[in-house]
Amino acid sequence: MAMDPRFAVFEYDLYTRVLQREAIGELMCLTPWEKKVRLFSYGLPPSCEAVVKAYNPLLSWSSSNNAVIKDITQPFFHPEAFRLEAGCTIWPSPDTIGLLMPLGAYKAPIELLPRGTDYVITAYWHADTVLFLNEMGMRFTGNGSVRFIYIMLYKLAVPQIRGWEVYVP
Repeated sequence: MAMDPRFAVFEYDLYTRVLQREAIGELMCLTPWEKKVRLFSYGLPPSCEAVVKAYNPLLSWSSSNNAVIKDITQPFFHPEAFRLEAGCTIWPSPDTIGLLMPLGAYKAPIELLPRGTDYVITAYWHADTVLFLNEMGMRFTGNGSVRFIYIMLYKLAVPQIRGWEVYVP
């Protein structure tokens, strides 16, 4: 079921950028609670929920990357807004795809870490882009913290055609 580690980046549309600004403003007024060491949760305030519902290129990404999303409306866990401190890494669970929607007005230095390898891909995560991760973790390497909405979606095995038979791994 696991496909090769890969990631994709999509830009927010204009409407979602407006919603993103509202969500950023709301998060700045909230106090998060620590979920794990250096990972703080805000839950999913109404403005963040609006961002989640407004942005949905996941079907086109999954089909172009040979992934099948089990049910977009039933994620692995309910979407939440998080704050990740410098040096902390977040990993999607196996058999899931991670969708990370930034809540900031800056570019954040990150490292993408393919599962099961020693590779490190350094990058900047721009505020107007959504990050899709499959079998990859993300580490924030900047100063301070980065805020984002995190969604994990179940993925299914993709049937592979071998000659005249269909094989489901």
